Amino acid sequence: MHKDKILKELVKKKFKSKIISIEKFTEACLYGKFGYYNNSNVIGKKGDFITSPEISQLFGDIIGLFILYHWKINLKKNFNFYELGPGKGTLLIDLLNITKKFNEFQKSMNIYLIEKNIKLIEVQKSNILSLNYKPKKISWLKNFSKKNQYPNIIFANEFFDCFPVRQFFKKNQTWYEKMIEIKYNESLIKFKDVIINDKKTLKQLNQYKNSEVLEISNSRDQYFDKICKHISKLGGMIIVIDYGYRNHPGYFTLQSVYNNKKSNVLDNIGKQDITSLVDFNKLIDLGKKNNLKIEHFSSQREFLLNNGIKEREKKILKVANNKQRIMVQKGVKRIIDKKDMGNLFKVLVLSKWN
Repeated sequence: MHKDKILKELVKKKFKSKIISIEKFTEACLYGKFGYYNNSNVIGKKGDFITSPEISQLFGDIIGLFILYHWKINLKKNFNFYELGPGKGTLLIDLLNITKKFNEFQKSMNIYLIEKNIKLIEVQKSNILSLNYKPKKISWLKNFSKKNQYPNIIFANEFFDCFPVRQFFKKNQTWYEKMIEIKYNESLIKFKDVIINDKKTLKQLNQYKNSEVLEISNSRDQYFDKICKHISKLGGMIIVIDYGYRNHPGYFTLQSVYNNKKSNVLDNIGKQDITSLVDFNKLIDLGKKNNLKIEHFSSQREFLLNNGIKEREKKILKVANNKQRIMVQKGVKRIIDKKDMGNLFKVLVLSKWN
C-alpha cells in the first residue's frame, strides 16, 4: 500500500515514531516516489479535481487572445511560452486553435511544458499530436529552467496551490507550529501542536505583526522568485491563476480532495490531492522586489468579463446546436460565477517588457 510506503519513508527504519512538519508530510504525499502526482487520472471527471480549461473552452480562448494581444503590442518576435503544470494540455490546445490564423505568432513561439507526472505527459503528447501541430517546437521539462535568451510568457493555472505549507498559530503570545505525529508501529497519525523555539523561524513569524494564524510556503516563494528573476532579466510576462487571497483570511486553508469530494488531510495517503489557498500578496511583493510591473490583479470573474468572455460566448452560441449551447453556457457560468470559481480564483499578471 502507498500509505505504508510513504509513512515508512517519512519515519525511517530506526524510528518507531516521529513528529514532522505538514510541509514535509505534504511533500512526500504529493511528490514522493509513491506520491499522488506519480499516479494517473488526477484531472477530470475520473480524477480528483477539474480545472477551468477542462470546464470551458472559452477560458483557453480568452487566455490565448490575451497572450496574442500582449505579444503584438510588446514583443512581435521570438519568445518562449512556458506552461507550469499543463494538465491534459487542454489550455495549450485552445490557445493554439484560437491563434491558428496568426502564423507569425505561432512561428515565434517556443513551447515548454513543465510537468513531472509521466502519465500526464503521455496524455498531453497524445492530445497535442491530434492537433496536427508540429511537436518539434514543444519540449517537456520536469522543472522550470532557462533555455535561451528569448523573452518569456509564463502561464500557471492551479499550479501554486499545490506547494506544501507550514502552519503556525499564536496563543497567549507564544507561536506554535501545527505538525504531524506518526507512530508507525501503531499505524497512528495525528496532528500535534509544537511550541517554536527556533530563532530563525520566530524572526520570520514576527514579521507578520497583526497575524495570529499563518500558512507559509517557502518552496512556493522560492519557485516564484526564480521565475520573477527570469522575467526581470530577459523580459516578458507571468500570468498566475489560482484560488487564493490578497490578505490572509485568518484561518488555515489546507484542504484535501479525494474522488472530487473534500476529505481529511490525514486520510487516503498518497491517493488524494492536498492544496492550500495562494497568498497573492506574497507573490505581488516578490514581483515588486524583482522590479516587475503589476499589469493586472483581480478575481477570475472580473478578468474574464473584462477580456470579452461574454462576447465570445455570444459568437459561439450563434453556431452551436442545443446540446453545445447548454455545455457552453454551463461552463462559462461556472468559471465566472461569484459563488463558484469566479470570486474564489484570482488572476495576477506581472510584466517587464525590455
